[in-house]
Amino acid sequence: MSTTLFDLLWRLKRELEKDGGERVELPQLIDDPAYRQQVVARLASAELPLELKSLIPYLDTPGTLDISQSLELSSASAAARLDEAGREKAKSPASKPKKRSSGLMLVMFALVAVLAGIGLMGQQLLSGFGEVPERLAANAVPAPLRMSSSPVAPDAAVVVGADSAVETLLRLHGSNTIGESLAPALLKAFWQREGASDIDLKQLDNDVERDLLVRRSEDSEPLRIELKAHGSSTGFKGLAKQQADLAMASRRIKEKERQALEPLYGDLGSVNAEHVIGMDGLAIIVHPENPLSSLATEQLAQLFSGQVRNWSELGGPDLPVHVYSRDSNSGTWDSFDSMVLKKYGATLDPGALRLESSSELSERVSQEPGAIGFIGLPYVQRAKALAIADETGALPVFPTSFTISTEDYPLTRRLYIYEPTNLPLDSLAHRFVEFVGSEAGQDVVRETGFVSQNIRRIQPALNEELPLEYLDIAGGGSRLSLNFRFNSGTFVLDSKAQRDMSRVIRFFENNPGQSVVLIGFSDNVGESDRNRQLSLQRAQIVRDELLARGINVVEVHGLGDQAPVASNETAAGRERNRRVEVWVRGSNTVALR
Repeated sequence: MSTTLFDLLWRLKRELEKDGGERVELPQLIDDPAYRQQVVARLASAELPLELKSLIPYLDTPGTLDISQSLELSSASAAARLDEAGREKAKSPASKPKKRSSGLMLVMFALVAVLAGIGLMGQQLLSGFGEVPERLAANAVPAPLRMSSSPVAPDAAVVVGADSAVETLLRLHGSNTIGESLAPALLKAFWQREGASDIDLKQLDNDVERDLLVRRSEDSEPLRIELKAHGSSTGFKGLAKQQADLAMASRRIKEKERQALEPLYGDLGSVNAEHVIGMDGLAIIVHPENPLSSLATEQLAQLFSGQVRNWSELGGPDLPVHVYSRDSNSGTWDSFDSMVLKKYGATLDPGALRLESSSELSERVSQEPGAIGFIGLPYVQRAKALAIADETGALPVFPTSFTISTEDYPLTRRLYIYEPTNLPLDSLAHRFVEFVGSEAGQDVVRETGFVSQNIRRIQPALNEELPLEYLDIAGGGSRLSLNFRFNSGTFVLDSKAQRDMSRVIRFFENNPGQSVVLIGFSDNVGESDRNRQLSLQRAQIVRDELLARGINVVEVHGLGDQAPVASNETAAGRERNRRVEVWVRGSNTVALR
């Protein structure tokens, strides 16, 4: 059974950090032999699977680890892993025997588990998404044995009820932020490119459900694309029940969702399955006549948790605060909860009015003087958006297309579509996803009011409070509208960065004669000198990728934990601070100093 050293290191990190264990710094583990000795000591004394114990010889070596090397697990180690999975299943509430059960019953249960295979585990994981379909249960036994083969694709769609005569080609479920306006616009543009003669968007009885009816020619029968936008979590539930072909999400897939769906669709967290389709700023909106122009995230937590009940407590008018929130199925809510409330250990005010529709929420806030709410940037409409500071005393940043595309705005989020990893390249679903990521598709994203990933170059005004070293490098230069970021705890470009690399190449092909200056940054965890080294390493990785594609990189800098764009108090903030900025110089650009 093959794996890589990095995969095992990542598993080791998660195992050692369980139940409040001391954090394992993965970059330090890879680069620092002395730090590895500390981890080896913890590994040797911990009760862990044999395959993780087998890491000791690899960790007990000088120099930097080659995390890409392939390792072959012994059959004994693989068997131990399966045995461990069986024990975990036996511990679960659904399968744990009652205390009065006899030893014979335990033996019988074990035999049944062996005969049924790990497929039952897949069902148990999926139970978190709701009832498992009969066709899924019937095929559950062989599913986990597909360790190297392709996972199953979604079943062909079947329409029931009044529209049963109409063939369904594609089913998109999930985020209301995407499904309300962006997905319909993208679908229409895609079908226009496909040459459809008639495209009609049909509103169903439920406000967040619509059908797109298309005809390939004037004489052909209509075809149906199903669009259900009840919230990000419902997209993954739809995949689990094989009722959706693609999942729309305004947040990244959760680890429990990824694990539950992996036996069916492969790793939905991989670059082949996870597609960033656009950027969005989580706008904080108030009534247009509210005199406040900015708030810090801590003040937002106080307002939305009910700790602050009157606007006068924050220097505003003497009006009671009325809180509006998206519903619990919404990825918009998940994003706000993680970026604001959880950051300060707060929970949503029980008296908050929760709505499923972004448009309705915005409309209500714009009509009520004491109201405050949060929505995706395109839904601000008649309400007033505020500038946001990530920490009290920090400079507030207003949500613009540039501050969102670079993810410098504190409440920036990515919008995703997830597709099964085994979809044929010529399938309609995969062709649609490819179109969304194309330059034409990203133009539609921009036209809909979201932030496109197509690259722009601007000459930003640099605040004089920024570090002098940064001002010396970047002053007078032009910056591209993206930052390269990495998978957490690694030097591997994340899925967005890998696709952004192609966009950067296209930008320089269309703008010849430009040279690149890269500036790397880190979070503030650890020693300052170490962080500077890590930030330089990340910038060098981006340099190597660009040089390999013929792009002229003239300078590479690592500034460590200087110039943070987010709070280092949260994991999400630290991840945003670990970035590489791209600056350019050319014939029409003032030279960087």
